[in-house]
Amino acid sequence: MASANLYLGEVNFLKYLEQTNCAQCGITSCEEFIDVIRKGMKKPQDCPFLSKNEAYAFEIALTIENLWPEVPVLTHPRPSSVGLLELNLPGADSLVLISGNNEYTEQVLMAVLGTTKASFFVLFIDTEGNTVDMAMIYQTLTAERVYKALKETGITEKVSKRELIIPGFASSLKEDIEKLTGWHVRVGPICAAELTLFLSEIWIPLGE
Repeated sequence: MASANLYLGEVNFLKYLEQTNCAQCGITSCEEFIDVIRKGMKKPQDCPFLSKNEAYAFEIALTIENLWPEVPVLTHPRPSSVGLLELNLPGADSLVLISGNNEYTEQVLMAVLGTTKASFFVLFIDTEGNTVDMAMIYQTLTAERVYKALKETGITEKVSKRELIIPGFASSLKEDIEKLTGWHVRVGPICAAELTLFLSEIWIPLGE
């Protein structure tokens, strides 16, 4: 069975390094350093500019394929649950992530979020079972649906900061969501694996 494209090739690991080419890791350039950690010849921890959480985030992003479910190329929508998920006992200052309700999308996202102790609210929008990329094409992920989900789940009463993180594929919805909801919107990455790097400062390792 052919596997779906989960966009790992879109992750730009280099932009999450200082890019000083300091050679303190024993490698002459940051670009080469990314190559050697991919091959297992170095570890992210060998970069002196990465914090513990950031180095862990690199490790997860580079190995997440081993944790992801097998995702086939989809021909039909696969609806799953909608609504609000509270992960790791989130509080008023926890981040709010937006996603669609495709079964495989949820599984992939939860595999990523399951690698950290960080707390999140995850709001699964009813995209009629479409993946986020397809939901943008079929217009089943819209500012109106995000607004409806915010109202129905009562998330407004649970957080002190009105800020959402939307998937990279939904970047064109940023202004419409902000105007309709009054929330600030941050555009996240296209690939779910890149969330570890995008939010690396809070990507607390399991067991800590």
